[in-house]
Amino acid sequence: MQAENPYASPESTNPAIDIAPNVNELRIASQGKRFLNLILDGIVTNVLSGVAGVVVGLVYGISRAAQGAPITPEDEATLQVVGMLMGFAVMIVYFVFTELVFQRSFAKFVTGTRVVREDGGRPSFGQILGRTLARFIPFEAFSFFGGQGFPVGWHDSLSGTRVINTR
Repeated sequence: MQAENPYASPESTNPAIDIAPNVNELRIASQGKRFLNLILDGIVTNVLSGVAGVVVGLVYGISRAAQGAPITPEDEATLQVVGMLMGFAVMIVYFVFTELVFQRSFAKFVTGTRVVREDGGRPSFGQILGRTLARFIPFEAFSFFGGQGFPVGWHDSLSGTRVINTR
């Protein structure tokens, strides 16, 4: 039996932090799982954005009706811009909340994947926010082509995160 070294660095006993003790052992999610994540999360964010848009439209319509004023073409244009901005906001809140709290979005629960730092640890708020904002880069979805079936997209590489298999 070896004596414990009192000068050794402390080791983590939390299995949630030590997902992969060796960076090379990260089990990167496959291209198929990543594509399914894109589709499922797209459905969820579109539904949430649609619900938020309906609520805003109803509130605005009711307030205009209470004033006895009709909705003008300018109001319609304003509501379209507000709806678009709300869609962005819903997507940001959805991904930041779910990936920060659970390390996975709804789709990642379904596919058995999780977001981690490049070293396998839990990502920081800044990494999750950067990852989410990078999704808005035009043609970002095409960054997943290649990688021999185990891709790392721009929103992964720019934020220093990876999506790994958990089962």
